[in-house]
Amino acid sequence: MPEGNLDSLISNIESSRSSRVLVYITSDRQRPLSARIASDIIPIFHKHLKRIGNADKIDLFIYSTGGDVITPWRLVNLIREFSASFNVLIPYKAHSAATMIALGADEIVMGALGELSPIDPNIGTPFNPPHPDVPNEPKIEISVEDVFGYINLAKEKLGVKEQSSVFSVLEKLVDKIHPLAIGAVYRTYSLIRLLAAKLLSLHMNQKKEAKQINQIVEDLVEKLYYHNYLISRNEADKLGLKITKPSVELEQLLLDLYLLYKEEMDLGQLFNPNQMIPDGQNSHSFEACIACICSRGLHSKYFKAITLSRLPSQQLGAPSQIGIQEEVRGWRDFETEQEE
Repeated sequence: MPEGNLDSLISNIESSRSSRVLVYITSDRQRPLSARIASDIIPIFHKHLKRIGNADKIDLFIYSTGGDVITPWRLVNLIREFSASFNVLIPYKAHSAATMIALGADEIVMGALGELSPIDPNIGTPFNPPHPDVPNEPKIEISVEDVFGYINLAKEKLGVKEQSSVFSVLEKLVDKIHPLAIGAVYRTYSLIRLLAAKLLSLHMNQKKEAKQINQIVEDLVEKLYYHNYLISRNEADKLGLKITKPSVELEQLLLDLYLLYKEEMDLGQLFNPNQMIPDGQNSHSFEACIACICSRGLHSKYFKAITLSRLPSQQLGAPSQIGIQEEVRGWRDFETEQEE
């Protein structure tokens, strides 16, 4: 896709908002084409921000289903080094860690399709249990709310009150999950609450609005009960977040920009390796962009090289399996114009 088309839309959004616009996209497809918010974005954003320079207002256009819980705090503070006014533009998905980024914004501009999510994390550690059905798959991530839900079920619904009975409940949990993994769950739960409150405090009065900050954190971490629960802009507004509905013209610009990235990265599309190997061939290699950080004139893209191969079947007449090899190629810059 020509980056000039992106530049034109970014420029139109900047004119509409009287701002400078950064774009951050991570692929929401299945492995090996998935991407998550991660700490490697910080120097890439810094490069874009240095190129932009200090600005009265910076908007971050974001599409992501989440990732690392530490990075939002670092990213928001970095952007605020270059502008006193930081806002997010959400055309569609801004889940989990992307929702945390939005918590640090002075204004959250959400289109009708826009959605946030709870920020209760899923924890991956070396001590997590293996996948019960697919041994070669990555270890199962542990949901913070699943752990607390199990304990609360025993206490509140099954009436487990005696200390010895509570210990018995914990012993059954430890039989399935390594105690160090459970410790990581609680530590991350505490960290999420701390970071969410700190992000809100960047634009809310920590003393005068302490009750409101605590309520927002409580709702997003615990009270929605399901990590994949989706929060519309009207519900986000009722939760106390600073939601703005864009004008009809601006909303169309945001959707148009999202659709350009959707076309380039096949956002939201199922990954079916069987359909990607041409008939009569046993393998297929390609390079895929799975994350983008863009500003007007500079487009940084993160690439992976993928090779799909048909593996011989162990049983006569059975469909062949697909082997997947992946190689990280990393970030690559595409410059389209000089800054004014």
